[in-house]
Amino acid sequence: MPSESNGNKPDSQEPGPVSGQDARTSARAPSAWGAARDALASVRNLDALLRSSTVPYATIRELLPELRAGADGLRDMFDRSRMAEPATASVAEYGLGRAEDLAALLGMIDGSNDREELARSARALADDLEASTALLALLERAAAPGLTEVGVDLVATETARASSGARGRELSVRFDQADPDCIVATDPNVVGPLLALVVTCVASAGVADIVLRVQCTPPTARLVVEPAAPGDAGLPALRMRVMSRIPPTEQAARRVAERIGATLELVAGRGSIALAYAAG
Repeated sequence: MPSESNGNKPDSQEPGPVSGQDARTSARAPSAWGAARDALASVRNLDALLRSSTVPYATIRELLPELRAGADGLRDMFDRSRMAEPATASVAEYGLGRAEDLAALLGMIDGSNDREELARSARALADDLEASTALLALLERAAAPGLTEVGVDLVATETARASSGARGRELSVRFDQADPDCIVATDPNVVGPLLALVVTCVASAGVADIVLRVQCTPPTARLVVEPAAPGDAGLPALRMRVMSRIPPTEQAARRVAERIGATLELVAGRGSIALAYAAG
């Protein structure tokens, strides 16, 4: 599957906290996510090595045992989630298929010298596997959210900041913030990645000029992502990196929103997240 991601940033990380609190730890053992990140980094490295004409093919073949071990680890991780609730199972099934595609690609390296084609395939697989792993982690984190009071403007700006060290396609998103900001009770470490998924969905619908609006209309605050209007030209811009949109993205986003008590709307070229004001 072609990927929308083409950045060359350092390996992606789970989004950081937005309100000064410690990042929440998912129920899965940290070592499991660490192994997944290592495996993804190896695939990224494979892409770079294949594209470098100065790296002998024999050197790449020497790395195959490590790469196969990483592919097996990814396959096992996704396989363990296939019997979970529907949204998680859908992500797991897709990720498992891409992990199997990776194993097949590594088998081709044994006897193929078409480095450019192999590199393109490795990059596309890394993009999709990274998106699948991130969705799985977000679904798991959303299953046990930690509520805190946070400003919606801050959620938006910190989502952009947290994405700056990630891989993916960089977008310039105009930002129509609320003044004054509105305070909601939610898990900012879940809402932030959810907002990034909404931006991904809107961008993948072909919207080139995107605006993110914060709308405060008690008792609800909304993060609205839509095509920018002519009057938005003077708004400040946020730089945001987004992952590939894979087939389970929308289903996973809806499930994440449901788990944190948010209302998610996604239509062609537009999306919004509605959050309840903090009590008092």
